[in-house]
Amino acid sequence: GEKMEKGLPVKIEYILNDIQVPYTIEYLILNDASIQVTASIDMEGKSLPELPRFGMRMEVNRNYDNLTYYGRGPEENYIDRWTNTFVGKYESKVADQFYWYSRPQETGNKTDVRWLTLTDKNGVGLEVTGVQPIAFSALHSAPEDLDPGLTRKLQHSIDILPRKDIILHVDLKQRGVGGDNSWGELPHREYRMLDKKYTYSYTLKLIEK
Repeated sequence: GEKMEKGLPVKIEYILNDIQVPYTIEYLILNDASIQVTASIDMEGKSLPELPRFGMRMEVNRNYDNLTYYGRGPEENYIDRWTNTFVGKYESKVADQFYWYSRPQETGNKTDVRWLTLTDKNGVGLEVTGVQPIAFSALHSAPEDLDPGLTRKLQHSIDILPRKDIILHVDLKQRGVGGDNSWGELPHREYRMLDKKYTYSYTLKLIEK
């Protein structure tokens, strides 16, 4: 049908074992060799904790450290922390995306993003375009480097050893930061991730000289 004319569809259906939740990834390999990725999750009928974010993560070679994006910036921003940022085109080095909080934590997110590119010194690299607005971060650290989870690890940002390669998150969105107080008040309801179904799409394209 129509999808075949646009490109070659590949659909992969997972069940997230420990919670028995369907998770689907659809790849549409387009005729110009770019790939449209669609990810969907269905938590209907399940009583589960709230998602912190819905998105995907990939590792990108360290050489592609020139970041350009069209979205909110230049400072990091979140769905409940963006009034000091404005939609525009911004350029940065990946190394400059990390904010040195005294205690390492989630950092570098950008919202309302239409597209981003990561390129090397020759201008070759990767372009990510949201079918709908996306959020992303590109850092030399992964979330598990910054926050070890349920164990309390007393560390400062200066203790974080940067990874050589780049951890790129391409998200539909992540839950708001909250912060009406500093001892556990939840983000306002409109900034939480309480839906049972999420789906989003973006396109990956090679940038060649």
